[in-house]
Amino acid sequence: MWAQLALSSTMATTTLVSMCIRTVAQNMDVLEKRVCDLPASLLKDLLPHLNMFYLDRIEKVALLKRVSASLQVAWAAKWRDLNRTWRCKLKFMQPEENWKQKCLESLFHMVLFRNSDVHNILSNLSEYAVLTMSAKHVRVLSLTVAGRGGCRLASEELRPILSILEERVRCLRLFDAMALLKQGRKDILFVLHRLLDHGSVTEVVLKRATDCFLLSWITSRCTRPPQTVPQASAAPDTWDNFRNEDLWAEEGPSAPKCLRLDLCMDARLCCKFSPSCSVNGRCRVGQIHSLDLEVRSLATVSRLLPSWLCLHSLHLYGTQPLWKDDVADFVESLKKLFLNPCCSLRELSMGNVCSRNLLTRLLTACPTLYSLSLDINLPQDNRITPGLNLQFKQDTELSLEKLSLKSTEIQTVENFPSALQHAPKLSNLHVTGIRHAHLLLHTLPESSPLLKVLILEDINLADCHQEIINLLENSILEELSLKDCRLLEKCRETKDFLVPFVVAVRGLCSLRSLSLCQNRLATSAIEIADLFLGDCPSKITKLDLSSNFILPADLFEFAQRIETYRPAQRLTLDLRFNPLDRDPKVKGQAMKKLLPFCNILTDDWDSRSTMADH
Repeated sequence: MWAQLALSSTMATTTLVSMCIRTVAQNMDVLEKRVCDLPASLLKDLLPHLNMFYLDRIEKVALLKRVSASLQVAWAAKWRDLNRTWRCKLKFMQPEENWKQKCLESLFHMVLFRNSDVHNILSNLSEYAVLTMSAKHVRVLSLTVAGRGGCRLASEELRPILSILEERVRCLRLFDAMALLKQGRKDILFVLHRLLDHGSVTEVVLKRATDCFLLSWITSRCTRPPQTVPQASAAPDTWDNFRNEDLWAEEGPSAPKCLRLDLCMDARLCCKFSPSCSVNGRCRVGQIHSLDLEVRSLATVSRLLPSWLCLHSLHLYGTQPLWKDDVADFVESLKKLFLNPCCSLRELSMGNVCSRNLLTRLLTACPTLYSLSLDINLPQDNRITPGLNLQFKQDTELSLEKLSLKSTEIQTVENFPSALQHAPKLSNLHVTGIRHAHLLLHTLPESSPLLKVLILEDINLADCHQEIINLLENSILEELSLKDCRLLEKCRETKDFLVPFVVAVRGLCSLRSLSLCQNRLATSAIEIADLFLGDCPSKITKLDLSSNFILPADLFEFAQRIETYRPAQRLTLDLRFNPLDRDPKVKGQAMKKLLPFCNILTDDWDSRSTMADH
């Protein structure tokens, strides 16, 4: 009886404390100043109930009370609530993730573009107060047509918010530029000018049918060091007034006219909105170092490219296939850019390209590239004629350190080993979809002795077991990913490959990350636990076994071995998209054994209602 009374009393006290905490959270506008009087234990309980506005304002008190870890967990929970695509539940949140910054950057966009969910998150707080608080944490600003958010930033009311963004934003993303300009050309141009020329933006992303004029105007900041433009050179009051034929250029024989590169910003427009644009009668011009473009054609880019001397990184993706002639002109323009001693371009990425032998052509034209990424997507009907089989000169030494290639095109694959042999500094290689992988794996130990990261994806390695083992025994790899590589497809006994593979991985003391996702390991995943067996266990700290049809019973046996071997370093273990929901009890037992040694990535995936290739 006394025990029951004591239990009831404890439950009543707990319920009362919870009610008080919720009441405080709901009335923070009145009680905020008194929160600092709370003991650390109650403050810790209060944090999950606060909205993001007050979670930010209470941070100093939380740090003084030494509950910063709980603060980080609270921000991570807010991020999960905001990000509705979150599928992964990390039992131990990664400390390097800045959850607060992610939350407040997302919150800023929701408020600016008047997302309907904002009212549920922030109740009766003023829009201006929330924008002021969250703007300080925006690093990537995305402008879309929703809610006329871009135009609103040009208003007198939100001008202080724009000033904060000028200091904080590093990357500017524009979606559907033509629609943005239709919403309010003057307002959008003014906001872009303030961010690009008076702010800290050095990275620009342009998506969805970029307006030709806007592309030319924005990329003028890729051409020269920071400078000022005399306001005497200002354009007319609106862009629609341009009629001088010298101001126009054609993009191909039937293309619509677009403004030339040398058009400067309408400085009088800037003066109209902000006196700071006309100090001493001059207006500053910013500098863009990274450009990410979706394009229908490379014609405009090819025309402008030789003057982009400030550009460090260029990413191009074709919204429709980029064909041979278009690509040929682009390569010639690249060659002109790289012949200029002031060229700064070091990273190049191209996607949806329909051109043969592009790898060799690009590297020949740009031997000082540091990073190259190519996604070559040839049509199935062989409409493209074979290109010339280009070869590197004998004494060519490429500066290439990072290479990513997605292609099934035979000529590119055949020239791949030759490219590697001329790139002795290569340290990072990502290859997707190629055939004849044995030739690549055989070449790597000799051609790329400095290789530290190797990612192979959607490649049939069922006949390449010996080449894989040889590579592991003759490399200094720190990260290895074999994703969807059909590793066990032709094995009579899976141990025939997995046992020597595990031994070779244990012998590679430099390896820290191993991914074997989408290889249908199933029960064979148990053998992977032997990486931590013996006197010289593997030193890996990240292991990805996601999408391998690992059942709860298999995971339990894997966990038993991990518990027995007791890895010296804590392991981040990815178990997502495995049918672990088939036996929740056994799954729970396995997790209990793993948690002392692993940070586990798992999810709520319903394996019975999802069609998936494990």
